[in-house]
Amino acid sequence: MMMCLEGLTATTVLWLVIGISAVAAFVLFWMMKFQSFQGKTYYALTFLAMIWTLMMIGLEASSAAFACQFQWATMAWLGNGMVPVAWCFFVLAYVDNAYWRRKASIVLAIVPLAMFAFVATNPWHNLVYTDATNIPAGQTYIDYGHGTAFYAIIGTLYAFVLATLYCLGRAFLRAKRAAWPLLTMLVIITTTPLTANAAYVGLGFTVFGLDPTAFMFTFALLPFTWMLVTNKTMDMASVGQSILFNTMSEPVVLIDRHRKIILMNNAAKRSGREHGIKYFLNAMPASIARLNTSEDVANMTIGAQVYEPRVREIANPLDPSGSILGWSVTFVDITDRIAITLALEKALKKAGDASRAKDEFISVVSHELRTPLTSLKGGLALALSGRLGELAGPIRSSLEIANRNGVRLSRLVDNILLTQKIDIEALSLESNLVDLANLLEESIEENKMFASERDVRLVTSKMEKSAVIMGDAFAIRQIVDNLISNAIKFSKEHDIVEGEIKVQNGRVRLSIKDTGCGIPDGMEDKVFGRFEQVQNSAQGSTQGSGLGLHISKQLAKQLSGELFYESRVGLGTTFHIEFWLVDRLNHEAAEPAFCA
Repeated sequence: MMMCLEGLTATTVLWLVIGISAVAAFVLFWMMKFQSFQGKTYYALTFLAMIWTLMMIGLEASSAAFACQFQWATMAWLGNGMVPVAWCFFVLAYVDNAYWRRKASIVLAIVPLAMFAFVATNPWHNLVYTDATNIPAGQTYIDYGHGTAFYAIIGTLYAFVLATLYCLGRAFLRAKRAAWPLLTMLVIITTTPLTANAAYVGLGFTVFGLDPTAFMFTFALLPFTWMLVTNKTMDMASVGQSILFNTMSEPVVLIDRHRKIILMNNAAKRSGREHGIKYFLNAMPASIARLNTSEDVANMTIGAQVYEPRVREIANPLDPSGSILGWSVTFVDITDRIAITLALEKALKKAGDASRAKDEFISVVSHELRTPLTSLKGGLALALSGRLGELAGPIRSSLEIANRNGVRLSRLVDNILLTQKIDIEALSLESNLVDLANLLEESIEENKMFASERDVRLVTSKMEKSAVIMGDAFAIRQIVDNLISNAIKFSKEHDIVEGEIKVQNGRVRLSIKDTGCGIPDGMEDKVFGRFEQVQNSAQGSTQGSGLGLHISKQLAKQLSGELFYESRVGLGTTFHIEFWLVDRLNHEAAEPAFCA
């Protein structure tokens, strides 16, 4: 059998083949440039082999001599052998995600070349085409006589085709219904040339006197490739974006410029089914309208969930500065975040209430202690003065111990009340001229008795007489007293505590240095903390409330000063307090304030 169009010349067939090949080449170029999918290389090889076969068939049809026709038919076998093999590897790579680059390269090279070599050497063995191959009288094309090797080659190629169909059959069994149209198209592309070739081999069916296999494969492959280019059926980037869109946990809605919802992802559809799709249709245009008048869109409560709509405009790619295409709205679920925020606010309020109750309790207790302590201290002082009569030795000793403890307790109450005032920013400090040199000398003089009890010597070294600052004399004196008493506590017997004042770069630094055991690194929070004490390795825990340095740090901060320390374990510690220097001449109208 053969199919022939009357009046169709050999030249016309050649130009028809060239036109089809040109279209195929353009589609191939477009696909290679803009598409990305698994097995793309094998797909391109299939295209190239198909174009090669078409060109050889066109040249065969345009030739008149037997030798030329037979030569082009032989050359066509390079494409004939490559097309089914490359197509098989493409389907396996795309559908089954198979990957064997080295093995594939060997098969793709050996099978087509072996077939071509066998056909090219046919004049020596006549196993592919028999001696019956000739151009019959009255015809212009060769009537091929097929030998046993021809059928063996065809059988080998059919094996690759059957492997392709087997792979597609397995894919049908496991794929989702949405992928069935694509798999069906792949089956049609595979079976169409197979049917045409079977008709050619078994029944002698031809097109223009030529093997119809390449034509049928081309007509099946070109529409599929055009679908691939326009619809991005196999573009992994597009497929991946679509999957990402539909698998996002947050609902996403696309709205056109007419305020109509045109697309939802799966999460939005689920929310729509649970809470009514009409809610989205009614609520979203209102949210878009609010977006046009403000930068914020109110949170939306859908059922038990609270969502924060994040709206983005979709610009028109043809006119980016003109009217927009619509909006993309992502609903971020903030239900848990709001619940956590409310819980934190509640906890903070509860903690604040507890802190205020604690402060009030400490303040009340401290005030209540001051009155009986004042009476206690007054009575003890009166008794120890001898005005109530002479005291026996044991009685005086007991009263002196009680008096010292009363003084300590009174100082603790005063420190607690002062700490409370600082924390609630209720402490009012004066701003007067203060001579730090005089203040340091007075503090050292008044602490000498305490130092002698601990067998510690107080000295001063460098004393800048021009060290005048603006501040509260009483508060600064309290800081210095705390630093000196602290240095005495942490000093060993026969140690020296040294006071020093330096002026440099407009700053005044008052330093108190001891030669005690030192403070380990990283202890700043403990040193300046409330009710905190650093252990003295020689004496254990020193006596004190643990408020002195905390109060000093806060007072220094409120006076715009800076309190810090330098220490080396085993060598001692130096505490520094710095203030800005004041020019006394610019404050002649003000008298320096000194601590009594």
